Amino acid sequence: MTSIIDISTKPTTNLTGFLGAGKTTYLNYLILNNSNIRYAIIENEYGEQSIDSELILLAENDIVELNNGCLYCTLNDNLYDILNTLYEKRDEYDEIIIEAAGVADPRGLAEPFIGNPSVKKQFPLNQIICLVDAEFFESQLESTEEAINQVRYSDILLVDKTDLVNEKKLAHLISKLKRLNPLALIIFGNKDRYPIPEMQKRESELDSILNQRLKRMDISFAVGKPNSHHKHYHTYQFNSLTLIFHHPFDYQKLHLRLLGYLTFQAKDLYRMKGLIWVNGSEDQQILQSVGVGLVINQKRNWQKGEKKECKIVMIGKNFQREGFEKMFSQCLIKEQKQMHVGI
Repeated sequence: MTSIIDISTKPTTNLTGFLGAGKTTYLNYLILNNSNIRYAIIENEYGEQSIDSELILLAENDIVELNNGCLYCTLNDNLYDILNTLYEKRDEYDEIIIEAAGVADPRGLAEPFIGNPSVKKQFPLNQIICLVDAEFFESQLESTEEAINQVRYSDILLVDKTDLVNEKKLAHLISKLKRLNPLALIIFGNKDRYPIPEMQKRESELDSILNQRLKRMDISFAVGKPNSHHKHYHTYQFNSLTLIFHHPFDYQKLHLRLLGYLTFQAKDLYRMKGLIWVNGSEDQQILQSVGVGLVINQKRNWQKGEKKECKIVMIGKNFQREGFEKMFSQCLIKEQKQMHVGI
């Protein structure tokens, strides 16, 4: 990506993709591999609580400066408020990346950049990148309109996790993507290596895609003091459930119970992610699940004086809190034992 010269306008990228497609992994890759670019990262969260900010770097629900000079902010309601704050801080960053929630229809985030002259001038929308999970996307197509819309409204489709599928399945997936969005550029990657598209607008493709599918809206926007709120396009059939526990998990019990649940009962669970406390480990752990896959790995050392807890977020359909609370509670160690756990 190339850095802009004129600090009065800031090129913007919308990063979309269904739950578990790898948006945060890709975003971290961009940050680490473009150290010469200062990003302003807007995280569009979904649900009661979110741990997405902590999967990037610890941040509060405000605009903060990260260690690498990037700015980080959380979008809970009003996109215009954040854009105005970023306008006032426009000499502190080079480019904007908006990471959409996994169940979000991208129209809600694209409309202000297309239909409002002030936003369009100050924050030109250069590209909408949709991450596509090569392993699970075809099954997501069958049950979620959001996954389809995310592909249709993007001008770059980044097929992720290509190392997990064979050539036949990948070719079949590409054929489906081309039918859904024949104008999009299709590129490929995985967690070890991603392509980095140039930060320049693919004029005809992006304009054609958005103009065909988005109605221009008359939204009042005055840089400085906006009053209007952006529209939400989440489908209400989705549920978000957040569970917080103040005791450590027995790793073996947790791993076995989750594997059993994911294998036999998790039809309506699309995404699970958590930051957890494991008995006997000096590290905070990241728990993630997409489909039947489960990964628990180390994140960082617990800091001296830091309050230890487990926070788990699940997104899907037809959730019953009581059942999940019981399942996880049975894996907790209420009276902590001193032991070492290898993970």
